[in-house]
Amino acid sequence: MSKDVLPSNVRVLSSPAFAAKLAILRDRSIKPRAVRKLTAELSTILAAEAFSAGSTASKAALIVVLRAGLAMQDPFLDQAPSDLDVFVYHLGLFRDTVTLEPVEYYNKLPTRDRSIKHAYIVDPLIATGGTAAATINILRSWGVEHITFLSILASRVGLEQVANTWPEGTDFLVGVVDEDIDEKGYIVPGLGDIGDRLYRTK
Repeated sequence: MSKDVLPSNVRVLSSPAFAAKLAILRDRSIKPRAVRKLTAELSTILAAEAFSAGSTASKAALIVVLRAGLAMQDPFLDQAPSDLDVFVYHLGLFRDTVTLEPVEYYNKLPTRDRSIKHAYIVDPLIATGGTAAATINILRSWGVEHITFLSILASRVGLEQVANTWPEGTDFLVGVVDEDIDEKGYIVPGLGDIGDRLYRTK
């Protein structure tokens, strides 16, 4: 695949306002309160774009990937159409620091309501793509027919991997794509560990 071409189920946002806010968020010295505010503002732009074409569905699931995805939950819900009934579920996955493989630690998905055919996933970052792919596979097994994945920032390598996990059943709306990841699985230049930055856990 050409370096300049992304999978056909990937759309990268074209928004000067988004790019400007993300540039501020890249500053690792800003305080958690500012990180949360910027993440909410960026999530609002993404969600508004996701819903801009309208939807014929009356129900949808919102899958919030813990913990960083919590910062995207309310902005997403605020932008959802008033006639769309959104059911909110949380999945907990983390990336093993040695293997870089996803580890599932929380899953309370109920017996699926078969009238819910579309799921939205919110997670601020797609780095290696492993956690995103695991989340998609969980939902595919759960029985949804289509998934829209919203992410503020992704690495090119991670995005290419996850976009091919279930290409006919997923689409991705991503704010910005960075070119690489480092040996620890962090996006370069990236945002650092966004969960730690949101909640000051380090």
